[in-house]
Amino acid sequence: MMSQGATWGEIQVGTAVARPGEVGRGGIPVGNTMAGTPAQIPVIVVCGAEPGPVLWLNGATHGDEPEGPWSILMTLEELQPQAMRGAVVAVPAVNVNAFAAGTRGDPLDTFAYDLNRVYPGSPSGRATERVAHAHISAMLSCCDLAITVHSGGDHSYLCPTIFAPETPACLELAAAMGPDWPLIMKAFLGSDLTAPLVKAGKAAINVELGGQCCTLPREFDRICKTLSRSYLNVMRHYGMLPGTVEHCHTWMYGQQKAILANFTGLWVAEPSIEFGSKVPKDTVLGHIRDLYGDVLETVKAPDEGVVFGLRTRPSVRIGDWVCFFGLIEGVREDLGPASPS
Repeated sequence: MMSQGATWGEIQVGTAVARPGEVGRGGIPVGNTMAGTPAQIPVIVVCGAEPGPVLWLNGATHGDEPEGPWSILMTLEELQPQAMRGAVVAVPAVNVNAFAAGTRGDPLDTFAYDLNRVYPGSPSGRATERVAHAHISAMLSCCDLAITVHSGGDHSYLCPTIFAPETPACLELAAAMGPDWPLIMKAFLGSDLTAPLVKAGKAAINVELGGQCCTLPREFDRICKTLSRSYLNVMRHYGMLPGTVEHCHTWMYGQQKAILANFTGLWVAEPSIEFGSKVPKDTVLGHIRDLYGDVLETVKAPDEGVVFGLRTRPSVRIGDWVCFFGLIEGVREDLGPASPS
């Protein structure tokens, strides 16, 4: 696999340039700062010595999700371009202003706050729409595979979960993430980054793992190492790196069901809940209480399925997420290599 029409040689993404066997640093221009200097999305290009796929790793589409930036930078420390095929285009933080503020979106853009809801953006739109347009335009010029990293941010924790569009290329990429990722949810193409990529024939997935509740040193290190290990497994799967490829042999497959709070109050999840394990319909997931201690709502599983994310911020408002629930449609065994006999 290689970008259509590409001749292996110099790769340029914005101002970042790398020739075979080299690493280049630069950025995707997105206007200017108040001081008149260029504003940009930082980019690192690791260009392998031999032809191969171009893999994009995108972090911090939401600025309160630090797992992408550190896991991507951690991965770059493992790469030796002279021993690689293809290229990695690393974007540790797509939404630089949001990441600097530690908020989901750019706090100065109240009209198009959520970057993951405005793709493909517009070159003449709101500030966040311009970031989306610059980012996707650069990707469409040289991308075969794309992994965009998300987490629960400042309000939730999510266990390893992949959102993959239902195309063979996207499902293969999902399977290539390896044995830590047995749960795949359907991704319905809307206004996130995967939509324009899939429409252009690319393989693109969103992966979810972590949350700011798990950014103390040991937990943050564990989560980011899990992500980094998976990116490297993807590279081995597509022949970009030598080595043994690890795979799941079965995947739970289904779609997300949003469970939202019907009351404002104190959210406390059931301590016995196990992420990624099936629970029957009407299993109690937690309670919302008022400040007198009275239960306002008992939150239950809407059907048989799995809890893959829970709210970790105890204060909750009506309409807020309290649970990321997966309705499992079945178990798939056809995404990776055949199971051993």
